[in-house]
Amino acid sequence: MPQSQNIQPNVLYVDDLQTNLILFQATFERDYNIILAESAARALEIMKEQEIQVLVTDQRMPDMTGTELLEKVAKDYPEVRRFLLTAFTDFETVVEAVNKGHIHGYINKPLQAEEVRLSINNSLEMYYLRKENKEMMLELEKANQELMGLDGMKSEIIKVISQEIRNPLNRIMGTLHLLKDKIEGQELASVINILDNSVSRLEEFSSMTEQISILKSPGHTLDMKELNLKQVIEYGVIEVSEDLKEKGITLDLQNHTPDVTIIGESDLLVSCLVNILRNAMNHTGKGETIAIITTQTERQVICEVIDQGKNYSEKLLEDLTSHLTATEHKLNLNLGIDLALSQMIMEAHGGNIVFEKANGSRASVKMLFMGQEAAEPQQE
Repeated sequence: MPQSQNIQPNVLYVDDLQTNLILFQATFERDYNIILAESAARALEIMKEQEIQVLVTDQRMPDMTGTELLEKVAKDYPEVRRFLLTAFTDFETVVEAVNKGHIHGYINKPLQAEEVRLSINNSLEMYYLRKENKEMMLELEKANQELMGLDGMKSEIIKVISQEIRNPLNRIMGTLHLLKDKIEGQELASVINILDNSVSRLEEFSSMTEQISILKSPGHTLDMKELNLKQVIEYGVIEVSEDLKEKGITLDLQNHTPDVTIIGESDLLVSCLVNILRNAMNHTGKGETIAIITTQTERQVICEVIDQGKNYSEKLLEDLTSHLTATEHKLNLNLGIDLALSQMIMEAHGGNIVFEKANGSRASVKMLFMGQEAAEPQQE
C-alpha cells in the first residue's frame, strides 16, 4: 500500500449506472476503501464530508459530465488524484480533461483490473509524497514564524531546516548550507519551493540517466510493439499536465492522421515526447499555447511540437539547428539532457529529431518515424 499506515485510501468512484458502481466496488474493495456516487453532485457532497485520495469518474453522465466534475475538483481539491473513465477513441474528451480537469490519468473501457490498480497505486505514491512535503513545509513555516524578528538567527534557521526536511529533500541540503549567510527569514517559503522543484528535477535527471545507460548498454534491444501514436501522445500530455497548469500554458492538439500505428517501446517514446514538451514549456509564456501536430506522408509519420519561441539565444538556435537535423546523428549534451535523450530514443527507433524555426518567431521540434517504423493505419 502506498501509505505507511494500515488505513486503506479512499477512492471515490462516480457513475450514473448502478451496475457499474456495484462492479467497481466488488473488483477493488479489497484494495481500497471504495466510496460510490451516482452523480457528480453527490460526489461533490461527499468530498465536502471526508478526505478523498483518488477520484475516478465516468465521462458520460446527466447534469454534469466527468470533465466538468474534474474541473471543479481540480480547483477546489487540487491534491486529489483525478482519473477519467472513458472510451479510448474519445480523444477530444481526454484533451479537454487534461486542459481543464488536469487529470493524472485516464482509464479505458472496459476496465482492466490490474491496469487500474497500477495507475491508482502509482498516483497514490505521489499523493502521499506531496502530502508529506506539505506537512514539512507547514512545520518549517511555523518554525520560521517563531524565529522571525530575532537577530543573529540565520544559522538557527538553517539548523531547523536541516532537522525537519527528510528524504528526498535532504539530497540538496548542501546547497542550503552554502547559502545560509544569504537566507533571510522571510525567504524561507521561496526556498522550500525551490527545494521541491529541485528534487523533482533531480528525480527526472535520475530517470533520464537510467534510460541513457540502458540505451547505451551493449547488446540492449528494445521491446518493440505496435503502438497507436494517438495513445502515446495522450500519455505524454498527461505526464506534463500539472506543469502546464502551474505555468498557465494550454495545449492545441491537431491530429491530421487517422489512427496511425507506429512500432516502438511505449515507455521510451512517451518519455521522448515528455522531454520535448518540457523543452517547449521553457520557450512558451503564461497564457500562451503549445501545439502538437501529427501528420503522415508516404515515408514518414511526424509528431511536431511547436512552442512560442521565447528565450532562445542565437547560440542555442545555432546549436539546435546544427545538431538536430534529418541527416546528422551526433549526441550533443550541450543541448540539454532532455533533448539529447529524445534524440537518442528516436535514433534507437530508426527515426530522428529535427529542430527548425516555425511561423514567425516560433520553433518546432519534430519526432520523425521513418521507414518500417511507421506502419499502415489501423483498419476498423
